[in-house]
Amino acid sequence: MTEDAANIDRQQLMAEALQEYAACSDPQLDWILGLVRHRIGAARRMGVPVPDDLASRVSRLSEKRSWPLDEREPGRD
Repeated sequence: MTEDAANIDRQQLMAEALQEYAACSDPQLDWILGLVRHRIGAARRMGVPVPDDLASRVSRLSEKRSWPLDEREPGRD
């Protein structure tokens, strides 16, 4: 497998994981918030689009916990 094919596979797996997180309820998402924040950051570094709804929900839940927001979140400069 070429490096490009491996990257595409990893990007596809990341996109699928983000969709699974997006399907979680807010209480479920809050329970795994640290993991989801890490995955969103990794997805952005990989160039994988993050669903807008997921990013906004994670931002809202992070603010409730007084966790700093990811500086790369759109509209949060």
